[in-house]
Amino acid sequence: MKINLLLITTFLSVIIFANINFETGHVGLTRLNGEGCQCHGIEFTDSVMVWIEGPDSLFVSDTVNYKILMTGGPAVAGGFNIAIRYGTIDSVDTLSHRMLFLKGFPLELTHTMPNPFINDTVFWNFKYTAPDSSVVDTIYSVANSVNGDGIPFNDQWNFGANFPVKIVEKIIPVEFVSFNAVSDGNTISLTWSTATETNNYGFEVQRSINNLFYSIIGFVKGNGTTTENHDYSFRDKYTQQGVYNYRLKQIDFDGSFTYSDVIEVNVNVNTFSLEQNYPNPFNPTTTIVFSIPVKSQVSLKIFNSIGEQVAQLVNEEKPAGNYEVEFNSTGLIHQTLPSGIYFYRIQAGDPSTGSGQGFVETKKMILLK
Repeated sequence: MKINLLLITTFLSVIIFANINFETGHVGLTRLNGEGCQCHGIEFTDSVMVWIEGPDSLFVSDTVNYKILMTGGPAVAGGFNIAIRYGTIDSVDTLSHRMLFLKGFPLELTHTMPNPFINDTVFWNFKYTAPDSSVVDTIYSVANSVNGDGIPFNDQWNFGANFPVKIVEKIIPVEFVSFNAVSDGNTISLTWSTATETNNYGFEVQRSINNLFYSIIGFVKGNGTTTENHDYSFRDKYTQQGVYNYRLKQIDFDGSFTYSDVIEVNVNVNTFSLEQNYPNPFNPTTTIVFSIPVKSQVSLKIFNSIGEQVAQLVNEEKPAGNYEVEFNSTGLIHQTLPSGIYFYRIQAGDPSTGSGQGFVETKKMILLK
């Protein structure tokens, strides 16, 4: 009778201990430091599959989200344990928390409460931070699949395959010395310098206006591998007021890339203006540049030497900004213009108000064939 009472007491103690620990998780169960979830069955079960998903190589000190997944077993709910040899791990939500294994192993991660299976699979997210030196680290895992009846020995568990992570030093292919931007007229001049370059294919120039998405506006070829200083430049013609953000996407020959810091330029147009066309004389095309400091109804027309209108290039409302319009003397529908003197005239806003919102100006240009 004493023996039976002892066995019953021991069995109940194991159940209570297992259930208490199962509710909050516990550590020291992986192949790094233990023999698995033996309170949920003496032996691991191959019908339970446990695995890690995430990158298998990182730069030193990088922090990346990973995932541990499990399928098989009773598949009602599950718990897990993760240990790491060199880096550190942490939770990304309330489904897991860190605990310190008393035998001196690093902080480990385990579940806070059983997580239910969804479509025969249960998973947890976790955060891994690489150590600050080059090494091959290993993520160790174990997980248990339970049926929820409160009796641990009816559950099943298994180890996950050891997940190696190669930690490498961060190689900066291009060392930037400077990156600057200056607004001049209707152009923003970007300049940058490098001290060294390694396998540098070139720089993709990207621009964002008023904090919207970045778009690619050009590419500047790099100098491969060099230890000499190199200077680069790029000119961007802007057409509207606002906040212009620029960044460089430096691309290696193998396709890997890094971004530069972002630089900001505030563009303001203060006055109405009509610039001299260029080239002048021209044949057959020329460019006309104008600026408006406020939103305006804009009309831009071309006249011949006797005052007849031969083309209308703009007739619409435009926001404040700088604009370029190309005039093609051979692209007219009803005629091809002969050589001679022509005039282009802009009218913006309402010149009759006399309040500075109206602007009219005419300039001469020469078509020379």
